Amino acid sequence: MRSFVQLYKATVREFARDKSALFWTFAFPIFFIMIFGIIFSGDQNISFKIGLVNEDGAASARLVQGFKQISAFKIDEGTRASELKALKDGDRSAVIIIPAGTGAALAANPTLLTGANQIAASGQATLNVYYDPANQNTSQIVLNIIDKVVAGMNEGITGVQPVLTIQSQSVTTSSLSSIDYLLPGVLAMSLMQLGLFATAAPLVSLREKGVLRRMGATPLSKTTLLTSQVAFRLTTAFAQTALIVLVGVGVFHVHIVASHIIGIVAMVLLGASLFITMGYFLSGVAKTEEAVNGLIQLPNITFMFLSGIFFPVEIMPSWIRPLVDVIPLTYVGDALRKTMINAGSYFSMTRNVAIMLAWLVVCGVLALRFFRWETEV
Repeated sequence: MRSFVQLYKATVREFARDKSALFWTFAFPIFFIMIFGIIFSGDQNISFKIGLVNEDGAASARLVQGFKQISAFKIDEGTRASELKALKDGDRSAVIIIPAGTGAALAANPTLLTGANQIAASGQATLNVYYDPANQNTSQIVLNIIDKVVAGMNEGITGVQPVLTIQSQSVTTSSLSSIDYLLPGVLAMSLMQLGLFATAAPLVSLREKGVLRRMGATPLSKTTLLTSQVAFRLTTAFAQTALIVLVGVGVFHVHIVASHIIGIVAMVLLGASLFITMGYFLSGVAKTEEAVNGLIQLPNITFMFLSGIFFPVEIMPSWIRPLVDVIPLTYVGDALRKTMINAGSYFSMTRNVAIMLAWLVVCGVLALRFFRWETEV
């Protein structure tokens, strides 16, 4: 155990001297959070693609036409199930549902309408407006526009109980902002870069300098040597997580689900282990420091921009989706988003964990196959 501790401390000192690894491990993720936080905590990118579900048929045709005449709305009509799915997938800003019986209520009281902020009373028809709280500014603007449109239909009527009301409903359990969704992606990216820049590159450097060969020639077992290095990097992963969460919560008020702490720890451990083993594999493939720096840029750039951690998977062209679906960072980010902020995920947690484990096994096998203690002549 003493040998393990001494090796662990030596790894810490070696890591602290590597300015590049320190930057990619700690400074770069925080830089990302600050930039995204400043931009998206006050997100003004508004979309007004509205889903409209008319469950009242011809009786509410005039109401449908009224919404279609709103220049700020691009109306897509469909069924309740299809439109709500599109909303959850991020393809709609809101979904308006006109329930059966609305037309009859309007026929009985053709001028009595109300806005979104009033509460439905007995006997009143209700428009259901579903929205995604992940983009609070967009949702609020859309609801306000609908409110004004309905209020316009009721212009000049005062002191009379309205017959039509709007009931807005969230499709998730809590109110989330754009930075809430981005923070798990930044954490997933930092875990990836821990494996690439803070694992693969330093290992190649140690091998080129002959440090790994000298360490391997000592009486200490190679298992102890490797275990101490992996343990240090896992410790670094949790330090990254703590730092990113502190900045996200303290500066941008990100909503972390505290009751999911065990799940968050498990996903961080699994994701970090996956990318650390990938780093060991890449360090074995690359022969020089120059080669490994070029080699790790390929997965770094590819994974970062095609995994859905920053851009929704749905907006990517269909021809590239097979690649997106095999990238490990896709599932690390999706799993962290689900556990950290309880947001809807693209995949089931079972699939996320299964594919992450599969990547861990594959990278582990490749790492054992290609890892070398000294430079090949």
